[in-house]
Amino acid sequence: MQVFFRDYLAQMDHSLDDESLSQALESLEGAALKFSVDVISDAKQRDNYNRNVRRVKDEVLAQVKAGNVTVKEAAEFCYEARNKIMAQVRAKTSVHGLAVAQARKTIPAKLESILNEKSIGKYGGKFAALDAGRKKSIYYEIVESSARPATQFNTLNKALNVSGKVLVIVTIVYATYEVASADNKPKEAIKQGIMVGSGVAGTVLAGLAVATVCGPGAPFCAVGLMLAGGVASGWGASVATELFEDEIEEFTQWKIS
Repeated sequence: MQVFFRDYLAQMDHSLDDESLSQALESLEGAALKFSVDVISDAKQRDNYNRNVRRVKDEVLAQVKAGNVTVKEAAEFCYEARNKIMAQVRAKTSVHGLAVAQARKTIPAKLESILNEKSIGKYGGKFAALDAGRKKSIYYEIVESSARPATQFNTLNKALNVSGKVLVIVTIVYATYEVASADNKPKEAIKQGIMVGSGVAGTVLAGLAVATVCGPGAPFCAVGLMLAGGVASGWGASVATELFEDEIEEFTQWKIS
């Protein structure tokens, strides 16, 4: 009888663990769905965002199944990611807006030199000569440098740290892109008041001045170019992390234009 109750209680505890993790995963996906509906206007990009959030959920379950994280750690990760996404949702109603500069038709010479310096150091060639994938990795580095304070996770699990950080950075980019691409840019900036981390405190969004360079529906290109000049001073330190190459690889899974 004692063995029976011990086994029963163990099964009950396991069930409670499963339920708590299930609730945490649902909370994460619910926040992501709300963000995609409230913020991302393009249906294709919205579907891409939600599909990748489900992929992050699958990674959480895989790490638990492999014994790399406990159910408690996985649930805490989900709620932490959920809260970071909801921060961007709540920013839509913020009264603090970003100034939006006049649109520009070309990349300024100074910005081009910054991009070239980074591209030559990383890939051995000028930015314009890079393929689309490598250009996007440069854009990712720019945004990562700016958004870093908002992307830190408490988890010590490397896989979740990487997938969670990339999820938050992509969320921030989509939110910022929607401000920049709004028809009434100053009004939309005030309405949403989205900040891309402390690294851009002195930087203004330049509208979709870069639309002729990036083309439509290219959020990382547009936001990356708009931020490049402002984050250049702290850019170098952003790539000297153990996880960075893994982040770039994870980012490629998102297949964002």
